[in-house]
This record gives sequence, C-alpha cells and structure tokens, in this order.
Amino acid sequence: MSKHAKQGDEMKTLTKILMSLSVVALVVSCGSAPSPAPAPVDMPKPTAAAIPATPMDLPDWYVNTPEEDDTYIYGTGDATSRKMNIAISKANQSAQTMISARIQATVQSQVKNFSQEAGMDENTQVVEFYQEASKTVTNNTMTGLQVLKKYPYMMPGGSYHAYVLVGLKKDAVEKALVNQIKDDKALYSEFKASQAFKELEAATGGTLGD
Repeated sequence: MSKHAKQGDEMKTLTKILMSLSVVALVVSCGSAPSPAPAPVDMPKPTAAAIPATPMDLPDWYVNTPEEDDTYIYGTGDATSRKMNIAISKANQSAQTMISARIQATVQSQVKNFSQEAGMDENTQVVEFYQEASKTVTNNTMTGLQVLKKYPYMMPGGSYHAYVLVGLKKDAVEKALVNQIKDDKALYSEFKASQAFKELEAATGGTLGD
C-alpha cells in the first residue's frame, strides 16, 4: 500500500471516529435535558383522585393553599362521607378551621405592628386585646365565608371525598379589627400614633386623622 493510500485510510478512520463521538455527545445531551415541570392540576381526573399516588392526583389549590392576597384570606379542607353533600359540608368546616387560624395570625401580627409603631411594649393589655379581638373578628366575619372551589368525587367503596377552597374577604376582616380597636378607647388613643393603623382605618372607611 502506498504512503498516500495509507494516509487516506487513516483520515477516513479518524473522520468516522469523530462522527461517532458527535452522535454520542448529541444523544447524551438530549438524554440529559431536564423534563419540563408538570402543569398544576386544578381538577384532576376522578379516577386519579380516588386513589391518589402523587400530589398531581389532587387539586393544586388544595396541595398548595393560596396565601392571602388583596382580596381574600384562603383556606382549604377535605372530608369523607357516604353522602356527597355531607362530605362537602364537613370539608367546609375543616376549611373554616384553617381560616380561623389565619385570621388570628393576621390580627396578632397587625396589633403587634400597631403597638410597636405607637411606641408601646407588648404588655398584658396588648396581648389580651389581640387574643380576644382575634376571636371576635373571626366570629363577626365568618358568615361572609365563600366557597370558591369544590371537588367531590366518588371513592371505589361508594363513599364521597370532597375538597374545598374557601375565601374570606380581607377588607371585612380589617374593618372588623378596626372596629374592635375603636371599642377599646385606651388602646385606640395609643394606636392613633401608628401610621399603619391610620392607613388601615382610612382604607376601611375612617380618616387618617392628624
């Protein structure tokens, strides 16, 4: 074999090797590409929800309860019953428990903020106030609870399992809190020094004051 022929064969072999490596690299690159995240499921298929194996088999709004926004304080609940309407009713009660806890946390946070801005210590008066106010605000606003979404489905045994998403108007909670503060004359006179309270009072129908 001539020298030129030998060099030609070597070039062909090298070309084949490089092409093979390119194909392997392409396959590896495609194989390692991350899969797109599955889209949230608002209402999964009943067959999947009956025997949930992953969070995707349940409503996304139940798995990831929405945080409060400018409109609502949210809560979710679920329950099982032989009758669909009872399952939904029990799920609503479960969601109300979550809403109550969130209202209490909101009231406590706001009252603490008002007292700090007004230069008050978190004394017994303040603590007792937000403990009592959170209960009163909850009782006075819970009638405005709205069922935003509900998802009942029949289980294999014939019972029903229901999921619900409920919402309570945030402005109703804020107005009830302002009214509670105004009813406590001593605390109201202190909180008027808080800019945050002045703004909340104005937003709920009061005035900014001096």
